[in-house]
Amino acid sequence: MTDYQTDDEKVEELKAWWKENGTSVIVGIALAVVALFGWEYWKEWKNNTAAEASSLYTQASNAAKTGIDKALPDIKKLQDSYSSTPYAAIASLKAAQQYAEQGQYEQAVSALRWVIDEQSDEGFRNLANVRLARVLLAMKKLDEALQVVNQPYPAAYQSLLEELKGDIYVAQNKPTEARAA
Repeated sequence: MTDYQTDDEKVEELKAWWKENGTSVIVGIALAVVALFGWEYWKEWKNNTAAEASSLYTQASNAAKTGIDKALPDIKKLQDSYSSTPYAAIASLKAAQQYAEQGQYEQAVSALRWVIDEQSDEGFRNLANVRLARVLLAMKKLDEALQVVNQPYPAAYQSLLEELKGDIYVAQNKPTEARAA
């Protein structure tokens, strides 16, 4: 038997292979093209969303310089339409800060709880929890503040949390626990 094939035999072998595998090859190429375009579309959408959220955050930040009430519509839009972006969390944290500085603690708590409930980034949630404990301390809701502080946090927060626990214990008139913290 000879290992050499004629051109006609090679063509017949190729036709047989194509008949058996042609559909799979076409489907594979089509899926690759769809995946490539889908990936590019998703990246474009993500970049556009980030740009829109950034623009809205800048607008809210500028409005907040004259008063938090003027920035509220933009912050609300960030929370509603761009909640997955860090801009919504940062805007809410800044709103909470301004509310707390003005003594509007209930609004500050509401803004901080939005970050805790809606943000997927653990860093933002931890920061919001620490700030929430401070606001609750200012509101004299000491037991609730202590509950927030006693939640699990990363090691980087421990000194800050111990200081906060000490402040809460002092407000509760528990000097022994305050010194230990």
